[in-house]
Amino acid sequence: MTMRARECDLLGKRPNRQARVVTFSHTRNKKVQHVNLQTKKFFSEDLGRNVKLRLSTKGLKTVEKYGGIDAAAKKFGVDLKNF
Repeated sequence: MTMRARECDLLGKRPNRQARVVTFSHTRNKKVQHVNLQTKKFFSEDLGRNVKLRLSTKGLKTVEKYGGIDAAAKKFGVDLKNF
C-alpha cells in the first residue's frame, strides 16, 4: 500500500498551506487547512464495477450535480480505471 496525498481524486483540491492563526497578542502562526475528504464507493456503469474514491465534499456535490461518477469523471478528465 502506498501513501497518497490528501487530495480530492476528482477536483484535485489540496490543503491550504498559506493559512495563519492570529492569537490574542497578534502573533501569527502558520497552520494547514486540510480538505474535507470522504471515502466513498460509486458504481461505474462504464466499467461495470464499484470504484472507491477519496472526494472532497464539494466533489461529492459535483458528482450529484452531473448525475453520476461517469459523467463527472468525463467532465474533469479523470480515468476511473486507476481506482
